[in-house]
Amino acid sequence: MQIQTSHEGEKGFTVEVVGEDYSLAEIVHHELLDEKSVTFAGVVPPHPLMKKLVLKVKAQRIKPEKAFSNSVERAVTTTHELLESITNALGGESD
Repeated sequence: MQIQTSHEGEKGFTVEVVGEDYSLAEIVHHELLDEKSVTFAGVVPPHPLMKKLVLKVKAQRIKPEKAFSNSVERAVTTTHELLESITNALGGESD
């Protein structure tokens, strides 16, 4: 996974991730939309032949990088909770 970031003034932030699936961006995007200080969060649709995702964030009262970081942390927590719930539902089986 390769990550590039760029800034669009003080309020804008873009993250490009190469080598990951588009669904990863949607998980983080969902968490960004729950962040009260985020005024815009979007995922640029990927080209079908390229494995690259782009997330754009704009925020007020918080640095957009911090909003992004907070959202990724919440996504990790939610994903772990989902895994635990599924493992319990399957009777504790895991590979």
